[in-house]
Amino acid sequence: MNDQERAHLEAQYPGWHIRRPPMMECLVATRLGRPLTHREIYYGLCATIVEDTYELLSEALAGQSKIEGSL
Repeated sequence: MNDQERAHLEAQYPGWHIRRPPMMECLVATRLGRPLTHREIYYGLCATIVEDTYELLSEALAGQSKIEGSL
């Protein structure tokens, strides 16, 4: 993931901080703001997402957004 891809995801999902940890191949997205409630976790929301590719992270973030919209 390059800086442009990261900026695009952060613009599309402003409630998330997205980064590639140093010396690692994975991508990490951490939810910003308040902690999740037990109900939100039960329905599948995550505080942190770890994926191997930009595409997989984008899909995971879209899934989280879909869950948030249904609660």
